[in-house]
Amino acid sequence: MAARSRQVTRKKAVRRKSGRTKAATRRKVGRGQRARAAMARIEQELPASLADFSKRVRAGLAELEKEVSAALRPARREMASTLRDASHVLGRLEAEGERRWRALTGPARREAVSALRRLEKALEPKGRKSPSRRKKVA
Repeated sequence: MAARSRQVTRKKAVRRKSGRTKAATRRKVGRGQRARAAMARIEQELPASLADFSKRVRAGLAELEKEVSAALRPARREMASTLRDASHVLGRLEAEGERRWRALTGPARREAVSALRRLEKALEPKGRKSPSRRKKVA
């Protein structure tokens, strides 16, 4: 079995355009000119008056409020659903606790009632005993 040989292909060299690069162009323009150009761009982007700027900001804020409200809607729905579920679970636990409380306190209440009755009997004044009814022997 003979081994296959691989052919190696070479990449073509990429030719660059001759001319100045951006860095070279920047070096030619002075710092003062660049700063003035940047300020001119910023001034063009700013509105002409404060009232126009205020209108743009208000419009942007109104749109942002709508986006935030829309983004929070699913979260509010989920929180309301979770709160309802928790309320139902709490209601079930409360009902179960009431049942258990009654089951535990029922015997204790009965025991307390019987102890109070025994105490009442013990505290009754001992007076004359009623005459016993004897059977007549005939």
